[in-house]
Amino acid sequence: MEQKFDVAIIGCGFSGMLCANFLREAGIDNFCILEMGAGLGGVWSHGGVGGYPGAACDVPSYTYLPFLDQTGFIPSKKYVNQGEIADYANLLADHCQIRKHIHFSRKVLSVNYVDTATWQLDIWDTENECSAEPVRAAHIVCANGPLSSPRMPEIAGVESFAGPSFHTAKWDYSVDLKGKRVGVIGTGASAAQVITTIADDVAELTVFQRTPTWAMPRDDEPTPPEITDAFKAGGYSEKLRHVDWKGELPPDPDALFTFEMLHDEKQNAAICDGIAKRIREEVEDPELAALLTPDYPFFCKRVLFIDDYYSTFNKSHVTLVNDPGGVVAVNKTGVSMASGAQHDVEVLIFATGFDSNHIPFPVTGRDGKSLADEFGANAANNFQMTRPKSLWGMHVAGMPNFYMMIGPQSLNPVTNVTLLCEEQGKYIANLVATMRKDGSQEVEPTPAAIQDWTERCKDSADGKVWLRCNNWYMKTTKTDQKAGRERSQGMWMESYEDYLKHLLGAEAGGPERLLSFS
Repeated sequence: MEQKFDVAIIGCGFSGMLCANFLREAGIDNFCILEMGAGLGGVWSHGGVGGYPGAACDVPSYTYLPFLDQTGFIPSKKYVNQGEIADYANLLADHCQIRKHIHFSRKVLSVNYVDTATWQLDIWDTENECSAEPVRAAHIVCANGPLSSPRMPEIAGVESFAGPSFHTAKWDYSVDLKGKRVGVIGTGASAAQVITTIADDVAELTVFQRTPTWAMPRDDEPTPPEITDAFKAGGYSEKLRHVDWKGELPPDPDALFTFEMLHDEKQNAAICDGIAKRIREEVEDPELAALLTPDYPFFCKRVLFIDDYYSTFNKSHVTLVNDPGGVVAVNKTGVSMASGAQHDVEVLIFATGFDSNHIPFPVTGRDGKSLADEFGANAANNFQMTRPKSLWGMHVAGMPNFYMMIGPQSLNPVTNVTLLCEEQGKYIANLVATMRKDGSQEVEPTPAAIQDWTERCKDSADGKVWLRCNNWYMKTTKTDQKAGRERSQGMWMESYEDYLKHLLGAEAGGPERLLSFS
């Protein structure tokens, strides 16, 4: 039996919850939130993909967690861990009064446009492992997030390893690492948190590095009394969260960098020199320090914010295996490197990130238009969105009443994601409420708006640091690279402030040019 709603939200992380909150505030109560897991919070949920040892947010909690002023919650420290974020997500759901709308263990298999203001979602019950009743809705909000599909590397023989092996996003807590020889493939954000957390528990820790990573100190600390007092006085979090675009607070003189500094070659080089000096001071072996020092600009790849990453490699039982060719094969006892070296381990951990531009389920719009085709995704590239075409990263041509949150072409690499979720959620709720008021059944972007925004996104990368190396912000899949195809432009590379100017209409040029209502 079908369930019918005005709005169906896919995903119950912060984006889905915030959108739901604004829908409710706009007087729209007939909506559902479809969450494939057993808990809410998305990547931060209890038992979710962010549940590995040492998992914590690398954005200060005072700005990352939404609605702190409204809930009265004061984070325990500057950078809170996964467990505290998951607990807060549950508190937020109760504050927003959206819990009754959440349907857990509901994995969306496909989304199909049926008729005017009617979409059908085919659902899988992940708890009982069977088909669930389909859902029909007038509006679809994709809030599944970019960190929902763990990426396993393209390495031969992954299944042949005789010991325990798993991705950080699917951490196996039944495996006792104490006294074991453990290998970690990867040196990104999750890898660094895992490495620094488990290093003292294992007998030997081998880290397989293809490319070194810039890391900055977090200077983490318990929330000091003056910040606690500021929270209690009211409005503190709201000011912090919006400083980047509203200018409600003066620039921080102690800031490690600014958006502008990243893209100035001389200023960027100065930042690199400072971090390289710190690496040499923290790492006892000069040759090891050199291997841990990147040769690309600061923030060209994702930067780590962690205090003890480099110093962990001073431990006698921690080994860095640096090979630009990386791990090329997994066998029964360990891994083989591009150099030909063999390294045996007892436990193998894949800290290889996520398919952040992955389309997790087929979406078919009007006249059979496929989201995968529209975004250059197919089976050959594992449905990576290599050629997105959208308006604000939210609207797609031929897909009326279909909205993406944190979609391609909406996020730059230094954006506070939850703040973006907040503004996009407000936008969707206001749009749906406006349509209800004026009697419009459908909305979709105009072709001119799609073309204009896609070109703006492409041009936004000009002169930016992210063009100066190979990174996940810009690159295509390996298949695309081998075929010689240019890098994808899947992100908005100007500032968050500039993005909001577009989203909020300051530079829109009139809604009639951007959106078509019927």
